[in-house]
Amino acid sequence: MEVFEYTNKGCREENQDYVVHGSLPYGASIYIIADGMGGYSNGAVASKTVGDAIFDFVELNITQYEPLKLLKEAISFANDSLMLKRLAKKKKKMGCVIAILLILDEYAYISWLGDSRIYMFRNSKEVYRTEDHSILNEMTKVKTLHPSNYEKYSAIVTKSIMGCEVVDVAPIKRIKVESGDVFILCSDGFYKEVEIRKALDFNSRLSEYLDGLASYVSDNYSLIKVAL
Repeated sequence: MEVFEYTNKGCREENQDYVVHGSLPYGASIYIIADGMGGYSNGAVASKTVGDAIFDFVELNITQYEPLKLLKEAISFANDSLMLKRLAKKKKKMGCVIAILLILDEYAYISWLGDSRIYMFRNSKEVYRTEDHSILNEMTKVKTLHPSNYEKYSAIVTKSIMGCEVVDVAPIKRIKVESGDVFILCSDGFYKEVEIRKALDFNSRLSEYLDGLASYVSDNYSLIKVAL
């Protein structure tokens, strides 16, 4: 297995994307991208709080739950962790969107809230992609949008982790994996600016290319590439 990660703040003053991954007991591994919601307070704090909470919960409880229940409970725990952080900082609103990939035995377990994405490639062909929880995605299902409306609605998500009493229900997808499969987790700042297939060949040269985009990209942009 090969794992590559990249994150950049772009033109923003602060990088509110948080990338975390690592090995777990029994040969499992987990990969998380959390993207802080810039319209609220302390986006960077929110994304790190949620990312670390999910990682820690899964690491400590991987033998206590079956995988689908494990991710559901981890997201709930992360929401509670963010609630405590929000109350401690006396903030009305803090939040982030997430993308989670858990590899366990012969399966990938994918969960997400918001518009960060996970792509799966097999034999260099895209075979799966998460569906954005966004106003833009919902609107395009029912009508054709004029290009002028894309920017207006592009950053509005319909699901996230907000540290509130009611937790959005995150979908969880189970996929049987094969040797050679590649997963790309990325924040919206990445896929809106970079053709996703470039991430399949992620190496030091692509890293230099991504560095060169920093002065042009208006958002934080991050990715994790997992090649099985």
